Amino acid sequence: MTQRSAPMPASLRSGRPRHPAYDHRCPHCSAAPHARCTTISGRHTKTAPCPARITTWVVTTAVCTTCQVAPGTPCHDNGRPIDGHHPARENEAKEDVA
Repeated sequence: MTQRSAPMPASLRSGRPRHPAYDHRCPHCSAAPHARCTTISGRHTKTAPCPARITTWVVTTAVCTTCQVAPGTPCHDNGRPIDGHHPARENEAKEDVA
């Protein structure tokens, strides 16, 4: 007879910590919050979050020191929106997590 046990809480799991971008829905592969990113077909999971998911995390959590925008506002280059974010903004987001 097999006994079922309760799932282990994330705070007790050993291993490396999850990337903070997993707290947001992925705009590229549509992975749900706290779920791993997948290929577009959804048949394979990725080992790292999609770059679009990282950009979403960076834009929603950090202030950009390059273009001086607040969290939630996309980066720009002299008023023109850019794809992604400035590297300095990602550094700020990483410092906020640490």
